[in-house]
Amino acid sequence: MLIDMDVTIAYKCFCCGMFDFANINLFRLHRHKSIVPKCKCEGTKLKIVEICKNNYAITVPCIACGEEHSLIIKREDLTSKDIMVYTCPITSIKQCFIGRDSSVRKHVDKFEKELDVIIDGLGYENYFVNTQVMIETLNKIHDIAEQGDLRCQCGCNDIGVSLLRKGIYLKCPQCSGNKYIPAASNNDLKKTIQRVRIILAGKKSKYNY
Repeated sequence: MLIDMDVTIAYKCFCCGMFDFANINLFRLHRHKSIVPKCKCEGTKLKIVEICKNNYAITVPCIACGEEHSLIIKREDLTSKDIMVYTCPITSIKQCFIGRDSSVRKHVDKFEKELDVIIDGLGYENYFVNTQVMIETLNKIHDIAEQGDLRCQCGCNDIGVSLLRKGIYLKCPQCSGNKYIPAASNNDLKKTIQRVRIILAGKKSKYNY
């Protein structure tokens, strides 16, 4: 039986915002013990290390939280599974696709189409500067709100949300406290993902967190 020893790893680079597809040959990896392919923009890189005969450690940059995540994967899974999808443990956003090249590319296409459906449903498909950044920023703000950490200094937590072309405008209906969250670039998204709370300055306050 012929075993395909080529594996494709796809992830979305948080520097250029594009999906990078790295083709890894397991024979070559076994000879060199580690491979560090860079994104075409050279802003991020994968790291694949053979930690023992049957296991690999893969370090993947994550656009969802701006950090790197480490995966331990069995050689048997790499050679037998068509596709493995990994999500960011912090945001639950799909982060990395690993498997046969054709399957990986199909799943990346499907993932991007899922985002397009969301955008189409909102009616903003040609409006935002970066539609995916906008959706992921909105998801993060929603997560913060669900945890009770989106509120105004006046005590109100019923915050209004307006989607603008380059960002999200938050406004308190009680005191008109407000805050603008940029959402036009992957750098904007990285900063938002790092937030644990958003507190609007009350009308009489000069502070905004």
